[in-house]
Amino acid sequence: MVAGCVRTSLKKLRAAASVLPGPRPPNPGPYNVVMSRYLLAALLLSALLLPAAPKKTTGSAKGENEDLILTVTVYLDPADIKQLVGSDLGGHYIVADVKVEPKYGKEITVDRDDFLLRTDKNGERATPYVASQVAGKNAIVISKTTSSDGGLNSQPTYDGMPVPPIYGPMGYPTDGTMIGGGSINTDVNKATVKLDNNEADNPLEKALDDKILPQKKTGDPLTGLLYFPMEKQKLKDLEMHYGGKENRITLRFK
Repeated sequence: MVAGCVRTSLKKLRAAASVLPGPRPPNPGPYNVVMSRYLLAALLLSALLLPAAPKKTTGSAKGENEDLILTVTVYLDPADIKQLVGSDLGGHYIVADVKVEPKYGKEITVDRDDFLLRTDKNGERATPYVASQVAGKNAIVISKTTSSDGGLNSQPTYDGMPVPPIYGPMGYPTDGTMIGGGSINTDVNKATVKLDNNEADNPLEKALDDKILPQKKTGDPLTGLLYFPMEKQKLKDLEMHYGGKENRITLRFK
């Protein structure tokens, strides 16, 4: 008797629920499946057609040792460099905006030759040039060639005259030269001196010299620019070293 009443009540509840307003679950048929596939394809195509993120050409990094705090911003894009110094420098240079802050009132010696910029792309490394090397009457012009001997026999040329390779810190050759044998195609920097007999002052050389990082002993913060002869690099590949082994600061840029 009780069981029969329960069954009757359940039937009435189901009947009432069937006439209540509201959405009903869709019936997945062939049409819905096809439309879902078209929608998915459209979404994927839209994602592929979105513009790629712009290439990052400016990055900063900060590091410190026992004596100082070093903050550096590097500029890779010639347009950014032109805004910074008034010239794109022919697209052959990376410019670094440097701030050196001595710690605890210490007096430190700032020397531009203590800075080294290297790239993971091909192991190329460079120390900064002074203004006269970049834009002076006898400015050094950098060009890149391809060597099949791994750069072993590459030498900078100055007005057509070959000179010995330039060696950087730790005695390793710079300007794209490599150590080792074998037949390897590699990019090699060539440097030539652009001779100019014009006695007139070069305004670009003066502007670069006014903005360059000073070299001196100081207990106060120093700021200035450094001009590295390096081109066609990506920000993620760059690494800067400052100082000797015992107190070296290494920076990667973001």
